[in-house]
Amino acid sequence: MRALWESVKGVGRFIWKNADAFFVIAIAFGVVVAEVVGHPSPEVVDGATLGLLGVTAIVLLRDRVGRDDLDGLRRLASDALSERPYEVVWQCNEWDLKDRDCATIRKTQQIRFTRDLVSSMDHWSAGPGKIERYEAKWKRPSGKQWIPAEKIHEFAARRGQKVTYSLDEEHSRGDMLDWCIERDAVGRFPDNHEGVSLEAGTKAEHPRIMRVTWPQGITPSNIELRYEGQPSRPISSKRRAGRAVVEEHINGLKVGQSVEIGWIW
Repeated sequence: MRALWESVKGVGRFIWKNADAFFVIAIAFGVVVAEVVGHPSPEVVDGATLGLLGVTAIVLLRDRVGRDDLDGLRRLASDALSERPYEVVWQCNEWDLKDRDCATIRKTQQIRFTRDLVSSMDHWSAGPGKIERYEAKWKRPSGKQWIPAEKIHEFAARRGQKVTYSLDEEHSRGDMLDWCIERDAVGRFPDNHEGVSLEAGTKAEHPRIMRVTWPQGITPSNIELRYEGQPSRPISSKRRAGRAVVEEHINGLKVGQSVEIGWIW
């Protein structure tokens, strides 16, 4: 009996919440019945039709306003969760391993700013060894020439290194640019069991790409892909220009979640 009463109350709440929509249905049904049974005058039909159109417009307006407000709140919440003032349209992370000691690490993104007055970009990285060269550059998506970004600050943070670059101009919400940062590292992969990882600092519209290229003549074994909090799964390498390569498209990575590619030399 209680379950039946709860069902009745649920139906009642649904009808009350959408009373204007049910009113539209009732008017339309009434006009159809009157046409079939009573043959009402054209003035009555025209009046009912105008009323039907008016109430329909109110229902649509209510639905659109509510949906737009909700979408706006979702965007604000998403921006607040991100530690960076932009979201990622697409991204490619590459690790080009020259040999067991030297590697070039490159991250290329297209970003859309979610805040106003942004004039700098931060980059954080961590791992063994030493970074010998930093190079950052940017361009507009429609442009062809890359513009160098000047390094203005560098300091140790979270057991790694954080570097700040100047864009030499301010960007506003909705502006887009392509951003690339490249580093040469030595002593980055000294152990037999090694790996590279990616952590999502922002949401992304499309899958991120992780690409690892091993040195000439080296074929790694036991290559695995592991999302944070999930079991790892084996992946296979391919050959490009005589070198072993893996390229993975990373889907659905939440802000703050990481993914790792590991292998044995």
